[in-house]
Amino acid sequence: MSTKVTKRTLKRVVLPTMESNEDASATLEVVPSTASPKEGFDVSFAQGKRLVLSTFNGKVLIHVREYMLEGEREFPTKKGVCFTPGRLSILRRKIGEIDEALRQQEINASYNVTYDGVTLSYKAHLGGGIYASVNGKYFGVSLRRYWIPEGQQEIIPTKNGIYLPKSQWSALKRKIEDLLIAHPELVDAQGCISSHDGQLEAMECRECMPFGWMM
Repeated sequence: MSTKVTKRTLKRVVLPTMESNEDASATLEVVPSTASPKEGFDVSFAQGKRLVLSTFNGKVLIHVREYMLEGEREFPTKKGVCFTPGRLSILRRKIGEIDEALRQQEINASYNVTYDGVTLSYKAHLGGGIYASVNGKYFGVSLRRYWIPEGQQEIIPTKNGIYLPKSQWSALKRKIEDLLIAHPELVDAQGCISSHDGQLEAMECRECMPFGWMM
């Protein structure tokens, strides 16, 4: 690959500007390089979408990310989400709830069930500004970072995330199991959400309360 193509590609995958309200853990939202076979895990779970384990500044990161084809090689894009082992653990614990929300979504759609004009949905906090959600308008799962625009009182989704149709969500779950087999040290990882001794301690935790009192 020529130097010109390499520079153009790198420019295309640089990090988006962080909104001022996003938590400090957003600095972990790095675009991963291809993981080495010895240290990482890099598999495709859908066309153009990969589950990748890598390290950055000594920290283990798990990426669910969309890739683009440039010539004969794939390169990571900004469309994706980055988990710490603790956040991945929380996502795993929420899988049953997410699957139930998807099942209920199909039932609601078949009966055209709505609440205040909006199809019922699901949203779960995974740590920092990262949420998993199921929206009644789409049959799938969104893994995305949220933030609070200046002057507003409600968190909203950013463009920093990835949407997975139901079939791709199922494929991702299978690959997560493969990841845990390849890296069993991730099985015992713990997220700190709801693990604090008191409400005050939880309020001061940017992982549990990235937006202060607002969840």
